[in-house]
Amino acid sequence: MDQAKQISPIFGFGIRQKLLLILLIVLLSALTVSGWMALEHEKVNTLQEINQRGSDISRFVAKSLSFSVIGYDYHTIQLLLDEITSSGEIGYARVMNQKGNVMGEAGVRESGYFSSLVLFSQDIKLDDDVVGKLELGLSTANTIKRLEQKKYAILKREAIIVLLIALGEFIALSIFIIRPVRIMAKTLADGVDENGHITDMIPVVSRDEFGQLAESFNYLGTRLNEANEKLQAKIDLADRKLLETNQQLRAQSEELRIMSDNFKKLARTDALTSLCNRRHFEDLMHTELNTARRHDECNSMIIFDIDHFKKINDDYGHPGGDSILKDLSALLKERIRKTDFLCRLGGEEFVVLCKRADKYSAMLVAEELRETVEKKRFSFAGQSIKITISLGIATTGQSGDYEDPDVVYQHADQAVYHSKQKGRNRCTHFDDIGMTVPEGQVND
Repeated sequence: MDQAKQISPIFGFGIRQKLLLILLIVLLSALTVSGWMALEHEKVNTLQEINQRGSDISRFVAKSLSFSVIGYDYHTIQLLLDEITSSGEIGYARVMNQKGNVMGEAGVRESGYFSSLVLFSQDIKLDDDVVGKLELGLSTANTIKRLEQKKYAILKREAIIVLLIALGEFIALSIFIIRPVRIMAKTLADGVDENGHITDMIPVVSRDEFGQLAESFNYLGTRLNEANEKLQAKIDLADRKLLETNQQLRAQSEELRIMSDNFKKLARTDALTSLCNRRHFEDLMHTELNTARRHDECNSMIIFDIDHFKKINDDYGHPGGDSILKDLSALLKERIRKTDFLCRLGGEEFVVLCKRADKYSAMLVAEELRETVEKKRFSFAGQSIKITISLGIATTGQSGDYEDPDVVYQHADQAVYHSKQKGRNRCTHFDDIGMTVPEGQVND
């Protein structure tokens, strides 16, 4: 026969049993309300945590996507959305540009009352300008599961508390039996260690109701110790899982940071030659020329392109043309001064921004670049290829005369056109053309 059945006496339903019944009802009601309030409080805290985490993730991802959105890099956006939705924490992600067009979407957007997603919307900004919109759906499945586990844990705890309090109150009602009450009280006070384990059992001094009560308590104490050990094991496991989760989050955060740095680098670098691209050059041009104006310094700009580059593409195909562009970029990068910036504007057109270089210095740099290219023999597919370049130079800040950066660029571009008109493979300074020509025209 089960031990619990062996020690369960049949009592008459007297005043003590009635009071105990009332006490149990009050305790159950109070603990139920307390448990419900605790669960509601936990639910509110959890929702606040979800909202805070969703907002933080939305801002971080939106910041990482800004350069890809402005650059219309659909492939990179889709890769990033696929990556963040693969973890399971984010169930849905969508990126739209400023016009409302979808640039990337991953995951399943659930809707309705039973949806497990909390949706967040975040503007994608670049230098305080809104360039798009990000929508993220943060999954609450794990949170709901955790709340359910806590609910059952609270119910279990309430059941144990009710049993212990009922047992203590039953003993208190039997005040006319002082010795058993004192023994039980002393055992209850001294028989629990710092870990919550019951170490001392109540001595069974009689075979009456108190003796049976002592046996019942000892039986429950054994079961409670077992439950306590299991609960502690679950707590230890939860702590380990929480530590692993935190480590994974830190790793993901570092990966996102690296991806953000790579996106920034891609936004200002030419993919073929690894030089600065046109957009980055325009920023450098305005920054450096305006700085030179404030410090009363001369700056020069050298624009050049490859002569008859279309014929190279026709003879050797685009792979041959790309090979020439890469080899030329590497050669000229070694020849320019350390303070200068070499950029690819697009196609076969390049530009060098020469800091603190007057007309004479800039012409020397340009001529050295021209001679270097003329003497170099490039190769592709086992064939030797000779190329030349035509260069145009413009200088600002001479004699206190400072032009707008865009005007300096136009002057250098007109000088390039003049070099091509005069036979190519030569350097021309805008000041040597003869006279300033209207915008978009060049003197022969």
